[in-house]
Amino acid sequence: MGGQPKIEHCRDKPLNSRLYQILAFDSVLDDLARRTHCPVAAERLHRLGPLSCLGEVKKSLAKISEIRTFMDSGGSVPMGEFDDIRNHLHTASAEGSHLEPEAFRQIHRMLSLSHNFLHFLNQNRLVLPLLYGVSKWLYTDQKLTKEIDRIIDLRSLEIRDRASPALANLRRETRKAREQARRQLERILDSFARKGILQERLVTIRSGRWVLPVKETHRHLVKGVLHDKSASGATAFLEPLETLDLNNQIRRLETEERHEIERILRALTDLVRENSPELAQGFDALVNLDCFYAKAIASKTFHQHAPAINTGGVLKIKNGRHPLLLLRRASLSDVVPLSLSIGQDYNTLVVTGPNAGGKTVALKTVGLLALMVSCGLHIPADADSEVPFFGRIFAHVGDDQSIEKDLSTFSAHLYGIKEIIEKIAPQDLVLIDEIGTGTDPQEGAALAMAVLELLTKRGVISIVTTHHGTLKAFAHETPGIANGSMSFDSQTLTPTYVFRADLPGSSYALEIARRIGLEESVITRSKSLIGTQANRLEDLLLELEQQIDHNRQLERDLNKERLAVDELGKRLERQNAKLAREARQSRQKAAEEASAILKQANATVEKAIRTIREERASQDAIHGARSLIEKAKKSVKKELEATRFDQDPQRQDHLIGELKRGRQVCWKRGNKTGTILGSEDGDGRFLVAFDSLKVHVPKEELTYAQEKGTSTDRTSGVKIQAPENVQTEIDIRGMHVEEALDMVDKFLDDVLLAGLKEVRIIHGVGTGALRNSLIPFLNQHPLVESTFQGGPNKGNPGMTIVEITGR
Repeated sequence: MGGQPKIEHCRDKPLNSRLYQILAFDSVLDDLARRTHCPVAAERLHRLGPLSCLGEVKKSLAKISEIRTFMDSGGSVPMGEFDDIRNHLHTASAEGSHLEPEAFRQIHRMLSLSHNFLHFLNQNRLVLPLLYGVSKWLYTDQKLTKEIDRIIDLRSLEIRDRASPALANLRRETRKAREQARRQLERILDSFARKGILQERLVTIRSGRWVLPVKETHRHLVKGVLHDKSASGATAFLEPLETLDLNNQIRRLETEERHEIERILRALTDLVRENSPELAQGFDALVNLDCFYAKAIASKTFHQHAPAINTGGVLKIKNGRHPLLLLRRASLSDVVPLSLSIGQDYNTLVVTGPNAGGKTVALKTVGLLALMVSCGLHIPADADSEVPFFGRIFAHVGDDQSIEKDLSTFSAHLYGIKEIIEKIAPQDLVLIDEIGTGTDPQEGAALAMAVLELLTKRGVISIVTTHHGTLKAFAHETPGIANGSMSFDSQTLTPTYVFRADLPGSSYALEIARRIGLEESVITRSKSLIGTQANRLEDLLLELEQQIDHNRQLERDLNKERLAVDELGKRLERQNAKLAREARQSRQKAAEEASAILKQANATVEKAIRTIREERASQDAIHGARSLIEKAKKSVKKELEATRFDQDPQRQDHLIGELKRGRQVCWKRGNKTGTILGSEDGDGRFLVAFDSLKVHVPKEELTYAQEKGTSTDRTSGVKIQAPENVQTEIDIRGMHVEEALDMVDKFLDDVLLAGLKEVRIIHGVGTGALRNSLIPFLNQHPLVESTFQGGPNKGNPGMTIVEITGR
């Protein structure tokens, strides 16, 4: 037997209806209420419901975005705790009434907060224009604020002496009378103590009167008024007749003081009464600001955004997350995002897949995000998401059992669908979980098809979940209806919670049965009973899902390979550029040194020539000497020009003819000499070996290398030298993370140049921070093939073994 199912819709139901529970919206409101600073704001958020029109929704989203942007840029909003003053205003409305000091403290706190907020809005009116519009409703009464502060000590809640001259005078007289009474009682105390009349040597108070603790056995020795006795009856608390007048005077002064305080508080209450409408209006404005601030804090906490709102019925959720899952998870990355689009090519979506695969969660996520938008809230989805302004939201989820109504599960299911059909209109959202369930599968599926056709025809956005296999083909063939499924890992038979559009999902019932160990004969018989066509459909779905999983893995591997190649290319370019600079600098330096030497030699030869001339040497001898000097000058000049030519980026040497395997070539980026290892690929590149490095180099960057012995150019053979004494392990214990990763990066470069295939990195155990940063770094490193834990039997968590890539 069953009862009415959980079917609810918004806009024509009381707030906090069953819809809120179905979609967990009440939990969202609870979280918002906890972020407020006033109980009235919390209460208002608990009663939050869909807004009446599109303009109100957009205005609410814009205000939240304004505060959120301000906070994201480092701004701070001066919101603080404040109390509900509505009851105090009601009390003050009666003539002759007076408020207590605590009430005035709460009113003072509200006025001070309003003053600070108004000052804040005035300062930031250019960046908070929407919020600044609320400032006109804030109430700041400096006269009332100062008067409360003048009269009441807001810490102790005592009325200050300066509240009125009469009060100050009364308190002076009271203090004077008490001092006289104290001195007189001390004299009596000394006298009675010497006579042994007192139970204790002290002065105490009973019924507001100064009394002495007299022994009951000596009570007859004291003339006075009995005010009290001890529980044992051994002590009588007597007021001596000598102090009776002073005590009476003190009581009279205290009574007058109370009356004066009441008069002062009534006068202060009159000020509140005079400004009661403005105070109520200002309080309401402050509550509204508190509500929007709480919404902005939630938006920032859960990385929410304001989606684009449309009236065309287009729903596009990009990386949406269920808010309840975000409340329960430690971080955003712990929740698998939902990306879904509906309302353009189709407006009815049939979601299939195995049990516990996330279908119902996806259904509720869509409903909850749509409800949040209709209430003017940001949603946990990307900013480029789009949500229609839905007229109403209908949710039919689950099965509430109820014996009283004498309804079966299927009957309750039908009643829910009947109510939806009777009330829906265009621009509504309909969510139905497990449509057509609870009866004969054939008849249930047929009924589901008819309902889906009707919903599609009515122009509503509909999302349903089902296990009926016939609905998959129906959705594929019917215009306006589409398939969707929740991805499932076919290898591990575990859900991934990723939504796939346009693809139906397999139930995996028989595969899961086989995985948990159900007898194979039962599974085989089950497949035969299903029928050939149904089996073939399930097999095709399984093959399709496996192929999709395989393709996605290939794509991930390809991306990883591409990143590794790109990184290697960048590293090699940087290294080549560095070597080329060093080579040019060395050649420049050598040429400059040679020029200096020749300059000095020239001076020496010139001096020799002068000597020869003075000694009347022949002109031929002088000419020969000069020729030798000019020849040396030209040689040095040629070296300097060659250096400048190396630095010219416009220089291009082109290859002529076909390059074959084994041919020596020079890479023009740094004059590196290498050997061709293969023929030209489709991108016009050759695989070239430069010592231990193998690189794909574009053909236009290669020139023929000079043959040995045919060149006098000393720079044509610049090579990368493998580093010497490269160790097979590195110890980074005790280092900061950034320092350690830099050292590991350089170590891996040296290891690759040295030709090592496997090394060890010792990082220790400690808090795990160093290892937790190192492992992801290694997994993304283009030179790393794989990593695993070191030590005997791979059981040392303080060491990681790294295999170097063979590429």
